[in-house]
Amino acid sequence: MKLKTASILIASLFIGAPAFAADLIDVYRDALAQDPVYASARLALEANREVLPQARAGTLPSISATGNYFRTESDRGGVSSGYNTYGYSLNLTQPLFRRQTWIAVDQADLQVKQAEAVFADVQQNLIVRAAQAYFDVLLAQDNVALSGAQKKAFSEQLAQAKRNFEVGTATIVDSYEAQARYDLAVSKEISDQNDLEIKRQALQQLVGKLNANLAPLKDNVALALPEPANMEAWVTNAETASPVIAQLRNAYEIAKKEVDRNQAGHLPTLDLVGSYGDSRAPGFNLLGQQSGTLSTKAAQIGLQLSIPIYQGGGVQSKVRQSLLNREKSAQDLENTKRTVAQSVRQSFLGVKNGVAQVKALEAALVSNQSSLDSTILGKEVGVRTNVDILNAQQQLFQARRDLQQARYATILSQLRLKSATGRLQEEDLAEVNRLLQK
Repeated sequence: MKLKTASILIASLFIGAPAFAADLIDVYRDALAQDPVYASARLALEANREVLPQARAGTLPSISATGNYFRTESDRGGVSSGYNTYGYSLNLTQPLFRRQTWIAVDQADLQVKQAEAVFADVQQNLIVRAAQAYFDVLLAQDNVALSGAQKKAFSEQLAQAKRNFEVGTATIVDSYEAQARYDLAVSKEISDQNDLEIKRQALQQLVGKLNANLAPLKDNVALALPEPANMEAWVTNAETASPVIAQLRNAYEIAKKEVDRNQAGHLPTLDLVGSYGDSRAPGFNLLGQQSGTLSTKAAQIGLQLSIPIYQGGGVQSKVRQSLLNREKSAQDLENTKRTVAQSVRQSFLGVKNGVAQVKALEAALVSNQSSLDSTILGKEVGVRTNVDILNAQQQLFQARRDLQQARYATILSQLRLKSATGRLQEEDLAEVNRLLQK
C-alpha cells in the first residue's frame, strides 16, 4: 500500500474557517463588555475624576446654618416658671488667600491626568490580552490538529511496518521504532488537547462566554515590518506618548507640587467671613417676672487672618519628607522610561526578526515536504528506511508547528510595539482581523 504524504493531512487541517466562527473583533468587543479588569479600571477612572471638584471646593465659599431651641425651668422661692429660647445663625467663609488649597487643585488636576493615563494603558492592554488569548486558542487548536495528523501518519507507518515484517521485507526494529513514534504521538495529542481546554477557559474568563469556533489565520499571510523602520524612532515616540510613562510623569509632577504645598504651611491664610444671627428669649422686669420677648439680631462681615508661628516642627518634617518623595518619583520615572524603551526594542526586534523567521519557516516547510516526498520515494526503491520516513514526517510536523507559532508571536509583537508607544487602537486590531479567514 502506497504511503499517504503528510502534506495532504496537513493541508486538510487549515482549509477554512468553520461556519459562524467568531473573529478577533468579536472577541475584543465581548471583552470590552465583559472583562472585569477593564470594567474596574473604567470605574476607577470615574472615581478619580471626582478629586478635582473636591479640591476646587476648597477655593469656593462655604455656608453653614445652625439653629437652637432650649427650654429652661426654674424654681424661685417655691415659685416655678419656665421659658423657651431659640435662634438661628448663618455663617459664610470665602477663602481669599490659601496657597495650599490652590496647589491642591493643581495636584488634583494631575491626579485626573494620571488616572486617564492608567485607563489608556488598560484599554491598550485589553487589546493585547484579547489578541493573546485568541491566538493562544488558535495555536492550541493547530497543535491538536497537527498531533492528530501526526498520530494518523505514524499509525499508517506502524501498520505498514508490521505488514513488511510479516512478509519478511523489514526487521522488527522498524516496527519497534514506528510503535515508539506512535505512542509518543498519542501522548502529545492528549497533552495538546489538555492545553487547548486550558486556553479556551482563559479566553472564556476574558469574554465571559465560551467561543466554540474561532476564525483561523489565513495561510501564507503577509506580515508587515515596523513603520518607521528605525528602532530608536519608536523609542522616542514611546517616551512622549506611552501611557505607562505618562502615569509616572504625572506622579512626579504631583510630588513636586506636594513640596510646594508643604512649604506653603509657613504662609498665612486670609478669609472673608460673615455671619447673621437671630435669637429670641423672654424679657424680665425688675421683679424677675417674664415681660415680653426679646429679639436679638446681629450681622457681621470682615477679614480673618491666620499666621502660623510654631507648629512643633511638623511643617519642616513634611517638607523634608516630600522632598525625598519627589526624588523617589524622579527615579521611578527614569526607571519606567528605561523599562519601556527596553520593551519597545524587544517588540521591535520581535516583529523584525519574526517576519524574517516566518519567511524562513515557510521555506523550511516546503523543504521538509520535499524531503518527505523524496524519502518516501527512496523507501519504495529501497534506498531509504522506515525510520527515515518517520524522521522526515516528524520534521515536517514540527516545521508546521514552528511556523504557526512564529506567525502568532510576530502579530502579537506588532500589537505590543504599538501599545508600548501609546499608538494601539481598535483599528490596529481590525487590521490584524483582516488576516483571518472569514
